[in-house]
Amino acid sequence: MLTSEKKKYPKKLSKEIMGRLLITAAISLFFFGFLYLTANAIATTYLLENDILLTEGQRLTLQAWIRSISLFTAVLLFLGLFLFLLGQKMAYLQEIIQGVEALRTHRLEFTMPVEGNDELTELAESINFLSETERRLRQRETELREEKEQLIRDLSHDIRTPLTAMLSYSDYMGQKEMPQREEIQEYIALMQRKAQQIKALTDRLLDSGSRNLETIEDGKLLMEQLAGEWEEILEDEFSCIAETKDCPRFSGTFDIEELRRIFDNLASNVEKYADREQPVELRIDAVNNRLRILQKNGIRRQQAAVESNGIGLESIRRIAALYGGTVLVSATEEFFSIEITLSEVSETHL
Repeated sequence: MLTSEKKKYPKKLSKEIMGRLLITAAISLFFFGFLYLTANAIATTYLLENDILLTEGQRLTLQAWIRSISLFTAVLLFLGLFLFLLGQKMAYLQEIIQGVEALRTHRLEFTMPVEGNDELTELAESINFLSETERRLRQRETELREEKEQLIRDLSHDIRTPLTAMLSYSDYMGQKEMPQREEIQEYIALMQRKAQQIKALTDRLLDSGSRNLETIEDGKLLMEQLAGEWEEILEDEFSCIAETKDCPRFSGTFDIEELRRIFDNLASNVEKYADREQPVELRIDAVNNRLRILQKNGIRRQQAAVESNGIGLESIRRIAALYGGTVLVSATEEFFSIEITLSEVSETHL
């Protein structure tokens, strides 16, 4: 676990090294004296036993050789013993160097063992902290990139629904020879509404998916309007039944464009897969104080291959999750139903 608090370790590495140095020096000095005195005693005994007389110069030379050999041996002992005593620290220091190299080359799976209670321990923990921080940052960057790509896919898919509706409206009006003025105004209003929806979705795409939450005082009226738009999309080809009488009057905080995307995706799913000979039912009510949207329809048989990648349903799931809701899908060979629950709503009496 990452923490902003850094544990303080006593500054005792230099003292520890100095202590081992003094111990090694004392042992080497004792060894030098012991070796020098022992060698002198052995040489003297040997000369006496063999009646060998040395001149003063020869005696001094012999002592110089004994002293040099003893000193050289003591120095070797000092170096060997000191390196032996520091061997563990040197090995740990080598591991720290490897950790620094791993961090430099972005091998983020490397983890330093934490040993001891000194500055090297603190350095090892710092390397692990930096490695874990960078690893989490990279993981977060990957998650953000995937979320952004998913957002682009969802919004791009959702833009197609109002765009398809606009094309259908314009084709229909283009095929009529003498459309009535009221009819023309109605379709112009519909196309303007869809154009505004496309603009809102495009703005959200360019703004990296920022939400526009509003406090809705009359939620039932909003649901009736969205159900009406859903019915307008489908009524030319399907028999639609939209029930909102059990929807209570409520208030809440919603992003209206997110709710509209839910209904557009529901309508798009019907257009692609629903049986035109069977009615399509839409019911809006509240269950356990949560707003619920329920759609049921028959499934078209022997239908031509229809492009499907599940983006519409996934988009609905993501929007529902923003409100702490869920999406339950039930499908058989003949029927399809989807139940969407959104956030808790506060019932009002307007």
